[in-house]
Amino acid sequence: MQRARGIPVVVSAQGERLPLERVYLGKGTHSEDWLQGLIHMTPQILPIAEIEPGFGEPIPVAREVNCGHGQIDNLYLTPSGDIVLVETKLWRNSEIRREVVAQALDYVSALTSFSYEQFETAVTRGCPSSRRLYDWFADHPEALEEAAFIDTVSRNLRRGRMLVMVLGDGIRSETEALANLLQSHAGAHFTFALVELATWREAGGSILAVPDVLAKTVMIERGIIRLPESGVTIEPAPVEARPRAQSLSMSDFMGKMTELDPELPRAIYALLDALEPLGVYHDLKATLNLKADLADLDRPVNFGYIEKTGKFWCNPAAQVLPETVWRPYFEAIATMIGGHVIDEPRNTYVAISGRSAPRINDLIPAHHDAMVSAITNAIHALNASPE
Repeated sequence: MQRARGIPVVVSAQGERLPLERVYLGKGTHSEDWLQGLIHMTPQILPIAEIEPGFGEPIPVAREVNCGHGQIDNLYLTPSGDIVLVETKLWRNSEIRREVVAQALDYVSALTSFSYEQFETAVTRGCPSSRRLYDWFADHPEALEEAAFIDTVSRNLRRGRMLVMVLGDGIRSETEALANLLQSHAGAHFTFALVELATWREAGGSILAVPDVLAKTVMIERGIIRLPESGVTIEPAPVEARPRAQSLSMSDFMGKMTELDPELPRAIYALLDALEPLGVYHDLKATLNLKADLADLDRPVNFGYIEKTGKFWCNPAAQVLPETVWRPYFEAIATMIGGHVIDEPRNTYVAISGRSAPRINDLIPAHHDAMVSAITNAIHALNASPE
């Protein structure tokens, strides 16, 4: 199916309407090198939070990084040790479309053999100063301690845990069908995304760059390890054997939940599935949020969020819902766990064992049905309340 897009129009304060002109890169100064420079100097243009919300702020560390299988166009790391590599391409030449995707995935295979020291050498080789890799992050407020940062980057390299992005100025529909290439890299744990950066020019010559995620993968069981006499092999897993798909961010979050209780991820997914028909969706940032876009409210309702420690806080609901709706909801949760509602001037929440928030495994799976009923009743009460 061909993608359709209208023409953006700039509407001035005076009401003047100025249609923009679509510009395909590759002519004059707007080359592939220009595109690489643009995303290096302004990494916020990359829709990383949309693709992997658990990744932190991407810091551009290098361009043209030699990994032994070629040169990675743009490389980013986050203060928490996440790796993002971007391969840019102007999509004028149809013969290279498949090749660039295969090349980007080949970079993942190459990096899985790197130690931290080899990775640091490759990244810093082209830098004018002799900075260590950690120097980019040492002063960042969200940075790990250096030892933890090195361990995390090393583990991500070894597992192939990274975000791989192919970015171009006009990705075609046939390019979106290249997902079968991913299965040939069954042993890695990467997320892959195709991103179009459409460019438009206004009358004065300024360029508007609009990123658009065309396709992305999620974490699935990509391989089955076999141990025949001839050696170890990794084969694609049959479709029926693959578990629930999830992003790297969700995989990491559920890993934390597994440490609390091996059955907790299953219970959380069961809760999310039960809430979905109500219009409640999960929004993963630093925490896993249970949100709903309800009528007559100017912002989403957050029925609660789960921290990576397992604590469940329902206090955001009191900031959006009227008291006639949130209080019965809070009291229902308190009843499930033998807790109580803490009502402070600027913070109202459910507590257990004094003033501590309950853990999500205090609530589910034992009180799964009661949790669903409590949120259902809150939504019904809001819809029934007078305007």
